[in-house]
Amino acid sequence: MLSHPIIRVFAVLLFCMLAACNKIKTQQKMTNLKESLTSFEVALRWAEHDAAYSYHVAPDGSRPPADLEKLNEISVTGIEITDKTVNELQTEAYTSIKIKYYNKSQGTIKTIKQEQVWWYNEINKQWFIKTEFPQF
Repeated sequence: MLSHPIIRVFAVLLFCMLAACNKIKTQQKMTNLKESLTSFEVALRWAEHDAAYSYHVAPDGSRPPADLEKLNEISVTGIEITDKTVNELQTEAYTSIKIKYYNKSQGTIKTIKQEQVWWYNEINKQWFIKTEFPQF
């Protein structure tokens, strides 16, 4: 069946095109993850609490409880991603982060560590966090 040279060339071209499309899709997901991580960090850093909380959506649409009013007493001074792993299908990412913050009412600087699970929403082409909001 694949003995005709034109059919062989067509089959090879089709295979290459499919492989290239898959690679582009993977690169787009990873770029979206990097942008989502950065946006989340910026939102926390600049006290845009609603924007930071908007990333916390479970796959079923539920959202973890968070006391956003309490965050008025918090000033995030630094965020460091200490580890990031993505599953083979690029549908989940696991991050370990350190958040350094200043508690205005106590006058103290503290650091918390959090393990986050990010998931990719294929419909919206966006990453969300399904773990709890940081507890300051």
